[in-house]
Amino acid sequence: MDNSKKWYAVYTKPRWEKKVHLLCGQQDIESYCPLNKVRKKWSDRIKIVHEPLFKSYVFVHVNESEKTKVREVGGVLNYVYSEGRPAVIREEELDEIRK
Repeated sequence: MDNSKKWYAVYTKPRWEKKVHLLCGQQDIESYCPLNKVRKKWSDRIKIVHEPLFKSYVFVHVNESEKTKVREVGGVLNYVYSEGRPAVIREEELDEIRK
């Protein structure tokens, strides 16, 4: 059994990306939720807010035995699948997103 950690994308409830990232951290699950600084304008003020770069997605870095633990995190709906199995995200792709 392969015990090395891989990156996966998980689908979250709408507007739960930052909360899922926080809950993963509380359960010792390595996660990544890329954020974008966005200027929001209301009638009385302008404010800089951090919005998720990908709506309803968070990346998790887990091994096979931790995959079930991720599904139990509040706000996580499921893994993103490709060809019938959770899609592995290459480290290089995440490095590009981080830049």
